[in-house]
Amino acid sequence: MASISNSLYGSTINKGFGGLMSGLDTDELVKQMTAATRNKINRQYQSKQKLLYRQEAYREISSKLLAFSDKYFSFAAGSKTNILSASFFEAYTVKPSSNYVNVTGNADNIKNFSINSITSVASAARYTTENIASSQSFSSGKVYSEMASLAGDTMTIEHDGKRYNLQFSKDFRFTGSTIDDHAEEIAAELNKQLDSLKDKNGNKLSDSIKYEAVNGEIMFETGEAKLVAASKDILKAFSIDKIEKDTIASSNGAIEAEGLIRTAEEVFLESSITFDFNGIKKTIDLSKMAEDTIKYTYDTAGLKEYLSDELAKAYGSGKVKVEIDPSNPSSDSLIFSAVNSDTDVFGVSNISGDLSIITGIKAGDNNRLSMSKSIGSIYGENTDFSLEINEKPIEITSSMTVNDIIKKINAESDVNITYSTITDKFTINSKETGKHSEINISGGLANILFKEEISGPKGTDTVMSYTLNGQPVTINRSTANFTIDGINVELNKNSEGFKATDPSEPPDPNASTIPPITFDVINNVDEVVEKVKKFIDDYNEIITLIGTKTKEKPSSKYPPLTPEQQEEMTEKEIENWNKEAQKGSLFGDSKMTTLLSNLRTGIMGKTDVSDLVLANIGISPAFMDTSGKLVLDEQKFKEKLMENPDEIASLFTGTRDDEGSKQGLAIQIRDILRKNIGVSGTSGILIEEAGLDGGLTSDKNNISKKIKDHDDRMEALKRALEVERQRYWNQFTALEKALSNLNAQSSWLTDMMG
Repeated sequence: MASISNSLYGSTINKGFGGLMSGLDTDELVKQMTAATRNKINRQYQSKQKLLYRQEAYREISSKLLAFSDKYFSFAAGSKTNILSASFFEAYTVKPSSNYVNVTGNADNIKNFSINSITSVASAARYTTENIASSQSFSSGKVYSEMASLAGDTMTIEHDGKRYNLQFSKDFRFTGSTIDDHAEEIAAELNKQLDSLKDKNGNKLSDSIKYEAVNGEIMFETGEAKLVAASKDILKAFSIDKIEKDTIASSNGAIEAEGLIRTAEEVFLESSITFDFNGIKKTIDLSKMAEDTIKYTYDTAGLKEYLSDELAKAYGSGKVKVEIDPSNPSSDSLIFSAVNSDTDVFGVSNISGDLSIITGIKAGDNNRLSMSKSIGSIYGENTDFSLEINEKPIEITSSMTVNDIIKKINAESDVNITYSTITDKFTINSKETGKHSEINISGGLANILFKEEISGPKGTDTVMSYTLNGQPVTINRSTANFTIDGINVELNKNSEGFKATDPSEPPDPNASTIPPITFDVINNVDEVVEKVKKFIDDYNEIITLIGTKTKEKPSSKYPPLTPEQQEEMTEKEIENWNKEAQKGSLFGDSKMTTLLSNLRTGIMGKTDVSDLVLANIGISPAFMDTSGKLVLDEQKFKEKLMENPDEIASLFTGTRDDEGSKQGLAIQIRDILRKNIGVSGTSGILIEEAGLDGGLTSDKNNISKKIKDHDDRMEALKRALEVERQRYWNQFTALEKALSNLNAQSSWLTDMMG
């Protein structure tokens, strides 16, 4: 006989006899005898349910906070509900009669404000250099007839537990003709690299290890190092077939002569170069030079002819030019340039390594100013690089690149400078607008980069004539944005030269009448009041929810129901019980009480951006209510809004850079929300504690980890319970078998006695 059980306590098949001879209810007896373990499982289950209740309460509040944040503190929501938007508190919408100007501020003054003329709009001093900055060409180095195959190659050695990279310089070449000469030159190059490195004690590596050449073999004169890695060319030259664990970083006998030197022909036939002409890249394969070895010789002249022909095919005839340096025909170097336009940008975007070594052409070379090379390498280390901008010296060193110089000028001076690769010119702008701003640049570097010293460019002031409350006025201002008696004026560049028709002058029948710029003021006060009212309602809902949850005490009379208990109850009874069991899940929760306190303090406190507090504008705590809910006095708020909407906006959204300053109320609330739920509900104190449903945090949070711990404990207890139950079942089965045997013996004796 077997009994099958499926429940909270696991799924099992009980093998044995259940009371056939004894008449005992074995299932019930085993259940009673395992009650202690079952109770342990029940306690784990109920603890898990309490955590689930707590997680659900956390997520309810987090979801409310996220919705509140998305509605009032996200620019994705638009200015209608975003309390951080400049337009949220606009009590008036101003519609100008011209798109030349925008105004905000005192509505009564705006209604009686008109602009009669705008002679000029404030601008920064600006100057674009007259001369181009570069030669608008780039050149190869000397095109060599051969190269050392080791040029640019790298090997890694290990000495005293530390690894070092040694790289042959790209201009490494053999000047001698014998193997001994080559070995000495290789040893000297390696020693030069060792001399530039520091060992782990900060000393020159060459103090510990040093190479020498003996009879064509490269070995260590002092010290020793293991070879960790090396290029194929280095391995071949050093006669090393394979790097083993203990391979010494020296040649295995005399160096091999074969392959040490590569001819221009070998390099050309294995190489390619990618050019870039105004953003269009074309790759030229030099192996095709072999198709006409009479026309294309493997030297400077042949390379010039081949590239000229291929570039004409790639970009069209007459677009770019390749020529042997006309200023020094014997130099064996090539000059590359664009032909038709000063605005054509032509350069190299990629080139085979050995081709770069043998020609000196590098990826990034182009017919514009080199921005990444040091100015010392371009113009000479001893060149005068002094620079003074508006009487302020700017310290420039020969190791700085043009990019470095531009960044330094922009950071340390009162001008901004940019370089255009299209025009090949610099543009300098003063950081301030107005007639007082000017540009004066002198020094050796000015003559190098700009081909001139710059003196005199000045900015302009705004000159505007307006009428306010019947009074005509003409003003000069150093900016395009300024304030006139509570009216914030913002001019755009298109407004310069505007002039309304003067009604006092005789009308011109051939000219159209141009009226002054006027402003229509549309009242938005009621709309702002409704938005603020809704904000307070939503805020109060959150405050009430958190306050209720943290004050609600749990009842010991309503522990979470176990599945067995639910089997004995109706659905309505279970529903009512669970409601009571869930109460108090956040009672006194420290994270929630801290959040509630921070929200109350943030919304009701003072700021460093406004002298106002909420009470000044008709927003105050509810009378005789300690929950922290707010009440809006609509009439008082409306009056303050009409009086000074900008000050109210500043109270909520104003900011200061001073460390420790209290920002606007809305900024403070936004920061509190971000601290607790992040920007999108994926981080923050509450999210880390309980996560949110249906997202990445749903099972990656502290409560979910604790729930899993309870699940693991229940699984372990279920396994222990199964062992315990089966043990009892085995004992009862043995009892039944013993009783059966006794019964059989009794029957036999009875039969024998007749």
